[in-house]
Amino acid sequence: MKYLLLLLACLPFANVIAQNKTDHPKVMIIPFDPDMYFNDSDEMLAKYNQKNIKEIRTMFRMGFNANLSAKILSEYETKSMLTDTTKDVAKDLYAIYKSISYFQDKSMPQQQSIEQGQTVNKSLFKKKPSGNDQTKSKLTETDKDGLHTYMNVKIHDVKMLEYLKQKYGTELFVFVNQFNLVTNYEHCLDRATNTFEREIGIHYSIFDYTGKQLAGDVAIIKFPSNTNDMAVIIKETFPPIADHLTKDLPGHIKSSNGNSNNHEVKYQSQPAKKEE
Repeated sequence: MKYLLLLLACLPFANVIAQNKTDHPKVMIIPFDPDMYFNDSDEMLAKYNQKNIKEIRTMFRMGFNANLSAKILSEYETKSMLTDTTKDVAKDLYAIYKSISYFQDKSMPQQQSIEQGQTVNKSLFKKKPSGNDQTKSKLTETDKDGLHTYMNVKIHDVKMLEYLKQKYGTELFVFVNQFNLVTNYEHCLDRATNTFEREIGIHYSIFDYTGKQLAGDVAIIKFPSNTNDMAVIIKETFPPIADHLTKDLPGHIKSSNGNSNNHEVKYQSQPAKKEE
């Protein structure tokens, strides 16, 4: 209950107004598997917020799901597999996790097909990557075409999506594949306070019910390492990441100043201040 109250306080629900939902397909949000959570600041955040590491992970997982659900809900009918209490939802979510695997891929330019997207790198992980491997990943590394390396998802049986469509009425599927929080100790923001730069990276893929991949990317946001209040981190970092992801949904209402091809979310954090 404490988590729910915290997350609700952080969400801009007053701005969530449904627009032409009936013209858009229903979207299912599949949250990241807890095994795909990598955070090199768990201990620091747990100590500051007087939580244990598992609670910190739950707050990040619930916090991003709530922000993403609220953002998508403003334009689409939405089904969240994390918070829905309908019978069989938890069982179906577990079945989804058992029927997919993860592999490193290059982010897909808009309107690029799955066949084009997978020619870059098809090497599948035989097992889920360890935390040590992922905390060293270069989240902001790009190739000559400006594409990012991100964690994509492999669906082993596309009939699963058809089953979910028939059962829940969903036609689009947003897979949140991985959560990364990495501290860049090579980039010091303030020597006096020993403040470094942190990155949150949310890896995601979007499929339709036929198994065609429509989008795949990692949305990245940076903030100072002396921001340790979980309520502040969730409130200031997740809404722009959710906005970035939503722009990759087909039929999204484009804003005049939005740029969906920009992988790094433009978020200006407040100047670093030493926490008491």
